[in-house]
Amino acid sequence: MKSKLILVLLLFISIISYSENDSIWNVMILKKGEQPEVRSNMIEYNPKGFYLYRNCFYDIELIDKSKQTLRLVDIKMDTLRFVRISKRKDKKIVILPEDTININFKTINNIILVNNWDSYRGKKIKCNKYYFIFFQSQIDNTYESKFDYVFPSREFKNELFPRLSKNGITYHYEYDGKIYYHSGLKPIKPLLNPDEMENTLKAVNIVFDLIVNKRITFPIK
Repeated sequence: MKSKLILVLLLFISIISYSENDSIWNVMILKKGEQPEVRSNMIEYNPKGFYLYRNCFYDIELIDKSKQTLRLVDIKMDTLRFVRISKRKDKKIVILPEDTININFKTINNIILVNNWDSYRGKKIKCNKYYFIFFQSQIDNTYESKFDYVFPSREFKNELFPRLSKNGITYHYEYDGKIYYHSGLKPIKPLLNPDEMENTLKAVNIVFDLIVNKRITFPIK
């Protein structure tokens, strides 16, 4: 128990020392046995690893076998903050999700890349085979919604939220507690300059080294 407390303390010290001017938590899901890397597109599934993005719907299966489709709204250290699907209708588009759900990453059994919306079937990402690397960065990993006409009346445009699926990123709209498929589109790759990619990789490697090797390494400036 004492060693765990020391490990957590060291983690906080390393992150604060390296990211004293940063305030945004992000998370990389990294396949065990792989080394961290930062690509131009980190939102789509990659067998080596990928990011979780705010505003994106994820289909998850918890360790109690319950399956939920939730939208990620915030990331804290070790904790993912989600909201359920809104009960909004075409005449009541101002209705927002009523509750926020905090989920510790250790309680997620699988992330499901759905390819059949009716049966909820798809590829399962077994989380026990991945590291969840929480790190701080100046970059806010949020993927924006799109807007388009959904209903025949064309009175207004509905918000279309991104969703991680087996086919990449698909867009869905909320209606009365359910989400409905609208379209699929190759996501625009985030434009990260070389310095941003390098600094992000350094932050990830500090946490990765602590998780895997139980040691702290500091980049040489």
